[in-house]
Amino acid sequence: MDNPRWQAVYDRSTERIIGRLKKGTDLFTGIKEICRQFGVTAGQFQCMGSLTYATFHQVAKGEVEGTIVYSPKVRTSTEVELISGLGFIGVDAVTNDLEIHFHGSFVDCFKKIDGGHFVEGENVTAITIEFMIHVMKNTVVKRRIDEEFNVPFFQFEEREGAN
Repeated sequence: MDNPRWQAVYDRSTERIIGRLKKGTDLFTGIKEICRQFGVTAGQFQCMGSLTYATFHQVAKGEVEGTIVYSPKVRTSTEVELISGLGFIGVDAVTNDLEIHFHGSFVDCFKKIDGGHFVEGENVTAITIEFMIHVMKNTVVKRRIDEEFNVPFFQFEEREGAN
């Protein structure tokens, strides 16, 4: 299937979707749109390609000994080549909206390698992003608040009625 923002094909024999995001398409927005098109609510995806900039958080030491937090949002000053990206696809436990958790590594125009936890809506395709989505048919992936850390994490369950 081809549209102005992406091109993708669903190989149902392997439960994988392969394709690319086109110039100007946000990484998360594009992947979510493809998931909605093909009815995907749980899965994993990998990708590589180019972004007009990368916006992400990185792990940082917390103020309390032995704790970690996310850094303030970082945005590159140049285009980047996404060397490797890996994400999970699920839904919000309350709203049932599609959710993505994505980490990637990239190199910028100054040849600096960096990476982290990417921010939704702030990673726009420069030329192309090629991806593969591994669809999980018998799994429920829901993001909900974790009791220990009080932050939202994906939780994984077998779909009711699955083998």
